[in-house]
Amino acid sequence: MPKSYGKKEIYLGMTLIGTTGLLIGLVMGSPLLMAIAGFLGIVVGGFVGWLGGSRYMVIICLGVLVGAYLGYRTGDRDILIIAAGTGGAIAGFIGAQLELFFKR
Repeated sequence: MPKSYGKKEIYLGMTLIGTTGLLIGLVMGSPLLMAIAGFLGIVVGGFVGWLGGSRYMVIICLGVLVGAYLGYRTGDRDILIIAAGTGGAIAGFIGAQLELFFKR
């Protein structure tokens, strides 16, 4: 059974991933997708925050922001979406390695 963390980590996770979901819907240009992705982000973020992965989520969000910035500079919406996802994936790999390093 994983250790349960405090409400602060749960709320941080809900905020980070919920905001990411809202931004995905915004880029796609659909209010319905914003609501669905935001709700799913809140649920998943709360669960990950409950498990204690808030530092990991912050690293992934920074990767998404860097990727989205680089994709935005190209001026193409499709490249923006792909670059944001790629930035999040790369940051996820780096975050996983950092989590292993900090646990030692």
